[in-house]
Amino acid sequence: ANAFSCPNGWRVLGWPSLVGSWLSGEGFKDFVGVQGPSMMGFVPIYPHPGDNLVGRIGVAAVTAGPGVTNTVTAIKNAQMAESPLLLIGGAAATLQKGRGALQDIDQLSLFKTLCKTCVSVRAVRDIVPALRQAIVTAQSGTPGPVFVELPIDVLYPFHVVEKEIGGTKSGRGLRGKMVRWYLQNYIRNLFAGAWEPQDMSPLPVQVPLATEDEVGF
Repeated sequence: ANAFSCPNGWRVLGWPSLVGSWLSGEGFKDFVGVQGPSMMGFVPIYPHPGDNLVGRIGVAAVTAGPGVTNTVTAIKNAQMAESPLLLIGGAAATLQKGRGALQDIDQLSLFKTLCKTCVSVRAVRDIVPALRQAIVTAQSGTPGPVFVELPIDVLYPFHVVEKEIGGTKSGRGLRGKMVRWYLQNYIRNLFAGAWEPQDMSPLPVQVPLATEDEVGF
């Protein structure tokens, strides 16, 4: 399995280096590996409830379907405790959503009432911006959980995605050629700008402060 090394020596299996390396660079250094029948990923050690006062945030990454639904209770607890938490969940490939793919459910609707924001990433170039915005949303205002969905086609390497959904090399007839044209353009857009440098610095957190009148005696 693919892996990246965390600063404290843990090796995180199954998640691409782009996501893991960026989280490590953001200061998430204490990771605990999690592997089971319905999830495989990593869970950085969750901060103490009081740590949200000093800007710390918890992160959990799980697979699609059962891996995501198993977190519902924990996400609700984070919402009630006003604790900042980033949940990263896998999902079926974008083209296969709603078409009977394995473990495909409407995960965004499931978490709409529990999270401050729910986002599904549609292109590789949007992974880092989505994570940056999700983290600042979780910590700004009233802290709480956020959910970022990463379909497998934005996580797998280019050659794997091209092989799986690129279509046949020579489409038969007009319909086959149109389908191949559509799939090839979909893949190009999926990876467009994926290798360009991106700003990975944290966004400023908006913390509301009480006015003098509100705290005055």
